[in-house]
Amino acid sequence: MKGTTVLRLVQSLSPSEKRQFKMATKKQQQSKAYVSLFDLIDRSDATDWKQLKTAFKKRYPHSSIESCADYLFQSITEVLIQNKIKQDPSFKLMYGLMKVDLFRQRNLGEQAITEISNLLPAADDIQKFALKYILKREQLNIFSETNFEGISEKTLITEQQAARELLKDLRNAQEHHSLYEILKLRLTHATPANAATKKMILDDLVLSELAIVNNKTKHHLESQQLHLLFQSFYFTRIGDYQSALKTFYILNNLFEKHLLRLSHPPMDYYATLDGILDSLRMIGSYPEMPYFIEKLHLLDRPAYPDYFRYLVKKTALLYELNFYVVQRDWKAAVHKINATPQSSYKDFPMVHDKKQAELLFYTALCYFYTKNFKKAIRFLNEVLLKKTINYSLPYYRVCRLFNIVLHYELKDLEYLDYEIRSYKRYFSGKNVLLPVEKYLFKIVALRPFLNPKYKNQQLWQQLEPLRAAISKTAAEADLLNYFDFMDWAAGKFLRISAV
Repeated sequence: MKGTTVLRLVQSLSPSEKRQFKMATKKQQQSKAYVSLFDLIDRSDATDWKQLKTAFKKRYPHSSIESCADYLFQSITEVLIQNKIKQDPSFKLMYGLMKVDLFRQRNLGEQAITEISNLLPAADDIQKFALKYILKREQLNIFSETNFEGISEKTLITEQQAARELLKDLRNAQEHHSLYEILKLRLTHATPANAATKKMILDDLVLSELAIVNNKTKHHLESQQLHLLFQSFYFTRIGDYQSALKTFYILNNLFEKHLLRLSHPPMDYYATLDGILDSLRMIGSYPEMPYFIEKLHLLDRPAYPDYFRYLVKKTALLYELNFYVVQRDWKAAVHKINATPQSSYKDFPMVHDKKQAELLFYTALCYFYTKNFKKAIRFLNEVLLKKTINYSLPYYRVCRLFNIVLHYELKDLEYLDYEIRSYKRYFSGKNVLLPVEKYLFKIVALRPFLNPKYKNQQLWQQLEPLRAAISKTAAEADLLNYFDFMDWAAGKFLRISAV
C-alpha cells in the first residue's frame, strides 16, 4: 500500500471517528506500533510520507512502517464500515446480505428467509435494485435448496417474475449509464468546438437515450436522474444554455424530493450541484449561481460525516469567491474570507485536492485584487509548499504561475529568477512550456517597471508574435480561465493597471 493512502485516510477522519478507533485499539493486546503511526499522522501537518517515515523509524527502529500502515488502514476501515452500517441504508443492506449468506452456509434456511423478508422493503424504499435482485435470487436459491417446502408453483412463478422485472430495471439503468458515460467522453475529449458538428456526432446517443426514456420500463429515481444528467450535460456542451438551465432546476428538485432515499451522505447530490455550478461558471450564467450555492449550504447538516460537511463548505466558499471575482466585488470577497472560520481552510485539506487548491487560489486572487500581495502569497503557499504536487495539472500549474505574478508585484527579482529557472527545470522533458508561460517569463525578464514609457511601447510591439501564439490550445485556455495573464501583462507595459 502507498503510504499516502493511509495518510489521506487518517486525515479524513472526524474527531468522533478518531475516538472510535482509539477505543477499538484498547481491546487489542498486540504491539501498538500502528497506533503510534496513527498518532504521528494525526498530530502532524505533514503531507510528505518520507518525512513521516523518518520520524516513525526513530521511534520504532525494528518495526516495518509498511506493515504498520497496512494494519492501520485495515483497522480504520473496519471502524468506518461499522459506522456506515449504522447510518447508511445501503450498507445495512449489504451487511444483511452477508448474514443471509452466512445463514445459508450454516443450514439456517428459515432464518435466512426471515432476514431477506426484512431487507426487501428497505431495498425497495431506497431503490437499490441490484441489491434487491441479489436478495430475490438468494430467496429463490433457498426455496430450491429446501425442495420448495411450503411453496406453491404460483408463488414460485410470482417470485421469479419479480426477479425478471428487477433485471429489466437493471438493464435499463446500465444502458442509460453507458450512454451518459460515452456522451461525457466524446464531449470532454474527442469533439471539435463547433456546436453544429457536436450535435451531428451526438445524434446516435441522443436517439438511443430517447428510446430508453420512451420505452415501457418504469422510470425509477436512478433512471430519472440519469436522463436529466444526460440532458444537462448535452445542452451545456452544445450551447443550448436556456434548456440547460431549465434542466438544472428540474434535476435539483428531483434530488431534493428524494433526499431521504439518497446515500448517507448524499454524494450524488453534492456531485450534481458541483457539476451544475461548474457548468454555470463555464457558460457565464453567474446570476444563477447563488441559488445553487444555497442548495449546497443546505447539505451542511449535523447528521452527515464531518469530512462531507467540510467538502460542502469548501465547495460553497469556492463558488462564492468565484462569483465575487466575476462581479469584481473585492470588498464583499474579502469580507467573506474574513468571516470564514480558519477551519474551513485547514480541516480535511486532503478530502479533495483540487477543491482545496482552487479554494486557496481564489482566496489569494481576492487579496491580489485588493493589493494585499503578502497575504495572497501566504494562502498560495499552502498549495505550493506541498512536496507531493503534480504541477502539470491546470489548477496547480496556475498557482505556480500566479505566484510569479505576486512576487513580481513585490519586485522580488532575486526570487523571480530562481523560481522561473526552477519552473523550467520541472517541465523540461515532461511538458513543453506553453506560449503563455514563455510570454509571462519574458515579461518578468524585461522588467518593464524599470523602463521608460517609450521603451515599453517598443517592447510591446516586439512581443506581438508571441502574443499571437497564445490561446491556441485547451491547456492555455484552462490557465487563462483562472487568471487573465494577458490583461495583467498589458497593464505592466502600457501603464494600465490590471487591478
